[in-house]
Amino acid sequence: MYTHAGAGWSIRPFDPADAGACLAIFRDCLADMPWRVRNRGQYMILRRAFGPQNALVAEEPDAGIIGFLTLQMAQGYVDHMFVDRDWRFCGVARGLLEVARAHVNGTLSLDVDTENLGARRAYEALGWQVVASTTANGKARQMRLVSP
Repeated sequence: MYTHAGAGWSIRPFDPADAGACLAIFRDCLADMPWRVRNRGQYMILRRAFGPQNALVAEEPDAGIIGFLTLQMAQGYVDHMFVDRDWRFCGVARGLLEVARAHVNGTLSLDVDTENLGARRAYEALGWQVVASTTANGKARQMRLVSP
């Protein structure tokens, strides 16, 4: 589907056998987000989002699954995107987003936690624009971004 020749990883549709590896990446990434409340509901929502029509995985032959993305096709909305911390800054997120955008044949949108400065900087570097934000208790919580 999509291969990064220099880095050796590729992107393909999600297979149900990928769920365990994706959940492990999700769990590890949440550890980097101390502001997020962890609860069983987050895992259930993610499990429901997996499917061959709306989920992509990035895979490297020796490392296995190194990232994933879930997508609401009709809305062009990215529900989840997580990359293993050992594979960040290798173009994995860019590749996942490019393949997702080709699938919807148009603009994508997603929400990012305002505290997630690394992700925010990465999206901004890719040309994504903030179009809205939500607040709770007078503090910004999430920002809606739209792809170029």
